[in-house]
Amino acid sequence: MVIVVPIFLGMTKLGSFGTKFSIYNGDWDGLSSVRLFLEQETTAYGQKYEILNGMSSLNILNRFNRSAVVTVIGPATKYSQADTISIIAFLARGGSLIIADDYGTGSEIFEPLFNLLETWDDVASVSGGTITSLSELFGNATQEGGDLIFTMIAGMLKGLGFNNSVLMDAESYTTNPAQPLLKELEGSNPLTNGITKGVQMEFGTVISIKMNHSVYIDQGVPQTVKIYQSDWMPMQAVSLSLFGRSIEDQFLPFLPFYTSKSAWLESDFRAAKEGTATPDEDEWGNVKFAPMLTLPIGNGKIIMIGDPDIFINKWIEKTDDNDNLRFCPNLFDYASQDLNITAGEPYPIIFDEGHAHQKFYSASIYSMTLMRFITEMSMFPLYAPFIPIFVAILAYPLIPKKTRLTPVLWTKYRGEAGKSRFEREIRRITETGAFKEAIGLLYRALLRGARKISGSPLNTPQEITEFFLERDPSLKVKNILPQLRRIDTFLGRPRLLKETEFLTIMTFIKDLMDRIS
Repeated sequence: MVIVVPIFLGMTKLGSFGTKFSIYNGDWDGLSSVRLFLEQETTAYGQKYEILNGMSSLNILNRFNRSAVVTVIGPATKYSQADTISIIAFLARGGSLIIADDYGTGSEIFEPLFNLLETWDDVASVSGGTITSLSELFGNATQEGGDLIFTMIAGMLKGLGFNNSVLMDAESYTTNPAQPLLKELEGSNPLTNGITKGVQMEFGTVISIKMNHSVYIDQGVPQTVKIYQSDWMPMQAVSLSLFGRSIEDQFLPFLPFYTSKSAWLESDFRAAKEGTATPDEDEWGNVKFAPMLTLPIGNGKIIMIGDPDIFINKWIEKTDDNDNLRFCPNLFDYASQDLNITAGEPYPIIFDEGHAHQKFYSASIYSMTLMRFITEMSMFPLYAPFIPIFVAILAYPLIPKKTRLTPVLWTKYRGEAGKSRFEREIRRITETGAFKEAIGLLYRALLRGARKISGSPLNTPQEITEFFLERDPSLKVKNILPQLRRIDTFLGRPRLLKETEFLTIMTFIKDLMDRIS
């Protein structure tokens, strides 16, 4: 079933509608325009990017021995512990991660990452140099506010994730405040290069951070206790008063795009979809939210984007209204610029198709299930040796059987004197009345033979007649051309034939075939 069903769905139009955010989906919610754009990017050495896809588990990253950009857009299925560990190890080896999500499973990737960061330096100190410390890992990020990032990573920042609320903007939007158009930019961030019209979002969200901060608890006069706790808050432009100075809507270098100040985070998804949502007192608003985050980490990058719809064909193709297409080269250039790649080789871009939104009629869901099973099983040494045997057993019934081709020859049967194959077939056809089948079969055989000898297409009765006259000048046009025209007309519009007329036509074709044999 996992083999036959994908083939059937792939042959029908239905199969292409089942995978949202797939680079092979050419419909409005697919990413085929992004894939085609990246495939057309070139350098002086040739193709700039090598587009790959992960159809199974992200465990495959453990076997990928090159630096690359892993791109996760609109994940819908859960990430296993093995998936997240594979991503962490991939980042530590110098890879980059782009993850665009809103209400999916993207946040699951970061929880084990930050759990690991809390003990990273302890592990690095006993690794004998095998694992770099955090200060070394973030050492080349200073040109983009890296000192600030490192301070946050090492001390205050305890988590990253995607907020589950709908980002609304009452000032800068397309047809609905749930479709914000990001026009406010942090110019020093490379993701904003050449952006003039803005980046279009649709029912996206913002990036949230989990911060560790101190609070004071009153336990009675005069004792006040200072404790630390962690809370989530959305990323936004900074506004604060410090040492007698006020900072208003200060953009941060690692947050490239911002909403207007008329934005808010809507908790009622239905009202947002219907366009009737309004900000409530308990909803976060009146700030410039940041739906994207860039985080340099060693030679790679982590880039979080709060809306996968930025990349769908619907918005990418509207180049007169937005800069979503212009945003793509900025994004992938930034993610790949420091990768350890051999000069002249394309940058590998791995799209995670294995966790994309799949419907039961998707052409790839069944084959991905099989590939995921094989990948997971092959990770265990106890099972791995048996995987090739298991696959061979499944595939054996589908292997074409070796057969010997038997040519159809108009020769006599052995042991049947006076009865040729031609005579036998004529008798069968006259008994069943399959005149069109017989005439068409023999006529096509005649054309193949004539075309092979002449090297010309010979499409019309006139061309066929000229071929035979040139081959045998003793033939007459009046004996060939009218008959060929009758045969051509009959095959185009079949009619009832008398048995004598059928035998005349067959004998005529057989006579011509004998002249080229």
